[in-house]
Amino acid sequence: MPPPAQPLPSTAFATTQSSFEDRFEAWRSGISVLFDVAPLAQGDPLDGFHAQVNAVHLGQLLLGDLRFGAQRFARSQARAAHDGLDHYLVQWYRDGGFIGQHSDRDDLLVRAGDVVVFDMARTQHTVAQKSRVLSLIVPRALGDEAFAGATNPHGTVLRSDNIFGGLLADHLGALHRRLPTIGMDQADDVVRATTQMLAACLRPSQRTVAAARAEVEAVTLERIQRHIGRHLGAPLTPDALCRTFGISRHRLYRLFEPLGGVARYVQQRRLQRAFQTLSDAAYRHLRVADVATRLGFASEAHFSRAFRATFGHTPSDVRAAAEAARNISYRLATGSAATVEYADWLLGL
Repeated sequence: MPPPAQPLPSTAFATTQSSFEDRFEAWRSGISVLFDVAPLAQGDPLDGFHAQVNAVHLGQLLLGDLRFGAQRFARSQARAAHDGLDHYLVQWYRDGGFIGQHSDRDDLLVRAGDVVVFDMARTQHTVAQKSRVLSLIVPRALGDEAFAGATNPHGTVLRSDNIFGGLLADHLGALHRRLPTIGMDQADDVVRATTQMLAACLRPSQRTVAAARAEVEAVTLERIQRHIGRHLGAPLTPDALCRTFGISRHRLYRLFEPLGGVARYVQQRRLQRAFQTLSDAAYRHLRVADVATRLGFASEAHFSRAFRATFGHTPSDVRAAAEAARNISYRLATGSAATVEYADWLLGL
């Protein structure tokens, strides 16, 4: 098909245009119109970072093909209130994905193939993998007309295996492929067809929110469990966990109810780690009191009582039994040199 007489305006950006050490800062400056970005962790090496954007203007819509390395994206409440952006952002994650929150509370999990919608007047904080994303920016007036009758779509995720998610991803992919053949005289018709597809796919999706909530809750619980496993010596009170994950006490208690409650779960994880520590020759120099303190117990007496109630033996008994087993080179038939490593993996889940 021959190119149109008046092609759509386009622009391109790539960090390869900057020196190696300045690439992330170039990206930060370039994407700052939409997001505040940061490395995944302070001090991460950034000299290998790469990002690029190819964007096309359809008159009433902007379509961008983005590739970027792992990083954090954020729109704070203050920024959302003052930077003047009043648009919807529709993103199809061709590769990669992210975890994060929208509206400061609700968790999101987006995988390769999923489509997610954000209201840029609201908050979001995400931790993205290396990804390739097709992004559609829709002005609010156009979006509100398309979504009439539906609740605000902020944070809506259309899964890749959902018929409406698949239809919308197919449409965005076809639109991107055909951009070189679309002229300015056809742009309004293309915009109309695209917004109609958005409406057709997003309105039914509101009925799937309740079904998706179970998956979101499972992801949130897993994140909290991992945090607990990695910070057993830190204060892990309900208030501390609520602050860390931005959730209410009610939601935290509901998540852990099947596990016997938050406090019970934390104590069991600490006791499991204590058993492994006391059985490990690498920690034989630690006193029982030291183990208790390192794992967040208020006192050695409280630790010993809880330990005996759980395992039927005192901490000293477990340490002595492990030492005796080492002295006579005893190994259980199912044991191996990998047992301690496997326990670390299991307890760190």
